[in-house]
Amino acid sequence: MMIKNIGKLLIPVALTLTMPGNAFADMDKAYQAEKDGDFKTAYTEYLKEAEAGNTKAMVMIGLYYAQGQVVERDEKKSNEWMEKAAKLGDPGGELNMGIAYKIGIGGLKKDDKKAFEWFLSAAEKGLAQAQYETAVAYQYGVGVPRDYNKAREWYLKAAEQNHAAAQNNLAGIYGDGQGVPKNPEAARGWLEKAAANENPDALYTLGIIYHQGVGVKQDYTEAGNYFRRAFVAGKSEAAAYLAEYHYLGKGVGKSPVNAMMWLMLGTEISSTVPGGQMNQQTLQRLEQNKDFLASELSTADMERAKKLKADFIKENLDTVPAPDANKS
Repeated sequence: MMIKNIGKLLIPVALTLTMPGNAFADMDKAYQAEKDGDFKTAYTEYLKEAEAGNTKAMVMIGLYYAQGQVVERDEKKSNEWMEKAAKLGDPGGELNMGIAYKIGIGGLKKDDKKAFEWFLSAAEKGLAQAQYETAVAYQYGVGVPRDYNKAREWYLKAAEQNHAAAQNNLAGIYGDGQGVPKNPEAARGWLEKAAANENPDALYTLGIIYHQGVGVKQDYTEAGNYFRRAFVAGKSEAAAYLAEYHYLGKGVGKSPVNAMMWLMLGTEISSTVPGGQMNQQTLQRLEQNKDFLASELSTADMERAKKLKADFIKENLDTVPAPDANKS
């Protein structure tokens, strides 16, 4: 989750899509209309192409129904269009049918085996997201017997296409030695690739590595940089470390006001942003620390913290829902 672009999360996760760059080659009118924000015209053009047998257009019509864009949101109709495309061999349609079965939406019952079959078919056609989903299924034995070697192979295919989550999970495979001898160097290499793509889990893990000094010299400043990037990328738990660093002066100047800002941000993002939720134990700890620090700060300092929080949201998280005016 990239919090700065949280509006994109309104697209159901079951229908996210990675498509080839030339997917719109014969749908120029629809593509241009979409770029211009004229979704009604785009939908009309996509529908025309879809009814003529264009599988990429079928997938786009499926997405329009999934989002409720121009047409009324209808997950069942979305699945129908995705299935038409999938049965004609379109990898985007196959991927989305896989995720529809994985979750169980639009009138479909959750079916891990069917989900895997669709993922594998799309993966074999080279779709990175499908390769990632196939790898996850093999790694955890969902819909298919667990096989770490096959998981690694599919993660690698997706990772080589610059799929950040696959790069992060491949780092875990090498770090934990799942199906291969542990290889810290390979793990670190893939972790850094994922972090370069702003993967929140990879950024957070690198923050932990520098925080604890695992295989590197302990460096709170470097850890703080990774935690900050992780938070902006969607890892709300990172706020706990950032609050601690500012309160105790680890790697940064000591500032209870900045610590309060991070405590406010962490609790607010976790409660208002889809996908930003942290585990309850961490959230409770942040809430307790926020209450404790609030008792130490003056009214003026609390107002400063609120201002810093608002400025941070405006600069970095510009589409986060506005907080309740009655909450700190």
